[in-house]
Amino acid sequence: MARNLQLGIESDWALQYSNSFPAVTYLNDSSGKPIYERITEINVPVVFDKTIIAVSVGTTVPVGKIWKYAGYLRRSLTTGLGASFVGEPESLFLGKFNLIVFNDLNINYFLSLQVPKWFINANIAIYQYEGIDTTTLEDDVTAIKTALGI
Repeated sequence: MARNLQLGIESDWALQYSNSFPAVTYLNDSSGKPIYERITEINVPVVFDKTIIAVSVGTTVPVGKIWKYAGYLRRSLTTGLGASFVGEPESLFLGKFNLIVFNDLNINYFLSLQVPKWFINANIAIYQYEGIDTTTLEDDVTAIKTALGI
């Protein structure tokens, strides 16, 4: 069963969260360069209710370096027993919109991100897909109802 989506329509995406996180400096090394504390796990204070999101992570890449990895994203939901992680962590690419399609769950969820320890800042943007999301099964049922005059 395939899904019918219109991911290429910009107006079907809604920005749900955007923020910047600088790493804290606490010392300088022997050559006077700052030493940065790792950016802690970022808990996104937004409740998501759609199964398709796009996540963008940016950072300052030092001259001469090529970084592609931007950390990982985890999904959690609240159960009667407390917060529980759902599924495997999703790896993220740096400087790209990472399209993530979760398995269908009719429940709201939360996100958390962990960027690599070498990031000295992180710029996060998370969009939720608000457009058409139907399956071919729904189209088939509609076609059958139309053919039967229901």
